[in-house]
Amino acid sequence: MNRILMFLVACLISMPMFAQTTFYIRGQLGKLPAPAKVYIGFSIDGDIVYDSADIVNGTFKIVQDAPYPVNALLMVSKNGEPVNFFSNKNVAHLYVEPGASMWLTSDEDIANFETNGCKTQDDYAGYQKHMADINAKIDALTTESSNTMFSDVSASGLAAKRNYMERFRAAMDERRAQMKEFIQQNPEMYICIDILDEYAGAFIDYQDVEPLYKALSEKTKKTIRGKAFQKKLLESKLAAVGSEAPDFSQKDQDGNKITLSSFKGKTVLLNFWGSWNSASRIENQELKQIVKTLDSKKLVVINVGLEARREYWNKAITEDKLTGYNVSDLKFMKNEIAQLYRVSAVPQNVLIDETGKIIARNLKGNLLEEKLKSLLGK
Repeated sequence: MNRILMFLVACLISMPMFAQTTFYIRGQLGKLPAPAKVYIGFSIDGDIVYDSADIVNGTFKIVQDAPYPVNALLMVSKNGEPVNFFSNKNVAHLYVEPGASMWLTSDEDIANFETNGCKTQDDYAGYQKHMADINAKIDALTTESSNTMFSDVSASGLAAKRNYMERFRAAMDERRAQMKEFIQQNPEMYICIDILDEYAGAFIDYQDVEPLYKALSEKTKKTIRGKAFQKKLLESKLAAVGSEAPDFSQKDQDGNKITLSSFKGKTVLLNFWGSWNSASRIENQELKQIVKTLDSKKLVVINVGLEARREYWNKAITEDKLTGYNVSDLKFMKNEIAQLYRVSAVPQNVLIDETGKIIARNLKGNLLEEKLKSLLGK
């Protein structure tokens, strides 16, 4: 009898091990009829999870697994056909977590949802409320950009674009400040590792981000996401402000090797861009306006094209009339210089002083112009 009892106890203890990653979402979407479906998508360690559930008289049930809290997209297809993550408007962003049993209600537009049963989602809802005003401001600026004549390269057109970009950057700086404030006020919340990842961006400022990471709870730092971010943070230190700029050689359009170390004694600006990226093209025009007033004998601009096709790269250089040297190894996002400098998105830049040390990263617009003038004595 004791052996049987011990066996049953062992089974009861071990059972949650098989179910601890499972979460449930039950929902009511008005009276939405078949053949409508709900689709769910999220990422686990870089792998995409994509699933669906039938909707019957407005009700649905999703059962899935996640080893840690993740931000998921729920999308509705009224005809049951698979939906596009990027174009579908009937979408809900919410967190799911291991062991959660969630109840979601909405009208037939799932974007209007309310939910309970997941602590991480409750925390995320608080974060969204914290960010609501600044996100609304950025949405308004984004709408304005669609009405701005970015193809206008006249003096007045360039001035208008530069004015817009300064306002947009100011709004994005305000957004980052509010993200930082939320992390500092709520370091125990798991969602702060995701917020910090977004805050850090593609170009991590180690000196700024490292204290925020250290302030997170030990529980969060020991998670898969926490350890992955720590690894990325430590890697960013290799090309952080204050470190020696990694040397490189890369070919220009004519096949000539351009080597960073050959410009010792001059200030060097590395401009990482892509012909395929509209923000890069706008910043190229702005950079050209900034550089033309500076001493070209003291400043070297190296435009590093993250390109895959030579003809597109050449065409964009001609159209943008880029100042300085143009280099690319045509390896797209795996460009060797980009990897050396931990660049995974464009537009980005790195400023290197005459001794070969990195002194700034990602200065834009007026801040970049003021910094260059101070360095070049203008």
